[in-house]
Amino acid sequence: MFALACVALSQWQFARREEAAANITRVQRNYDAPPVPLSDLLAPDQMLPMDEKWRPVVVTGSYLVDKQLLVRNRARDGEPGFDILTPFVTRAGDVFVVDRGWVAGALKPLSDVIAAPRGVETVIARLVPSEPALAGQSDTAESVATVNLPNIGKRWSEKTYLGAYGLLVSEVPEAPAGLSALKPELTEGNHLSYALQWIAFAILGFVGLFWAIQNERRVRSGKKPKRKRVDTCLLYTSPSPRDS
Repeated sequence: MFALACVALSQWQFARREEAAANITRVQRNYDAPPVPLSDLLAPDQMLPMDEKWRPVVVTGSYLVDKQLLVRNRARDGEPGFDILTPFVTRAGDVFVVDRGWVAGALKPLSDVIAAPRGVETVIARLVPSEPALAGQSDTAESVATVNLPNIGKRWSEKTYLGAYGLLVSEVPEAPAGLSALKPELTEGNHLSYALQWIAFAILGFVGLFWAIQNERRVRSGKKPKRKRVDTCLLYTSPSPRDS
């Protein structure tokens, strides 16, 4: 049972490694690809295909400046901060949520945060999927715990893209924004070494079982356990004249 559990855990680590390798391939293929129109890749009610994650898209419209939101508890390099979310109304009248960057420090009132520009904008952003809701975390009028698009989309009447939102790359005309999202690290992590360790543990389990069986046989046969030979070194000293 111990060996089976170790093998199962090793297979889980192999699967995690395959997922990491697939994400590396996806980043290398999509991250710096030429931007395409948002409508060519995604519809408002369509979930983002994983193969299209990180793809840059271009969309023209205007921000709903008065509807900005903050995503709290977004640490970066160990420093606390938050993201700025701004709904962007496309020419078709749909809302595409844009993450306009990260700001360091404690959560602030919206009035003290960088405002999105007004007027017509052409935005380039990288697609990422909607995030799951967090249990026990509630949203406020100005902030959310996670970028859960179905929940966020209830805040305005316009039809919203629910399958993906965009990480801002650039916008024309250019305007102040938070720090751009960091590029994902292209590393598989330690999944391969962990998988091999679990296989080694499974083998050690059989070694331990074999040792226990041998010990049990020795005890039942009445044999005493083997003892290591201990060599004693005697130091000889010649008697002193007083002793003689």
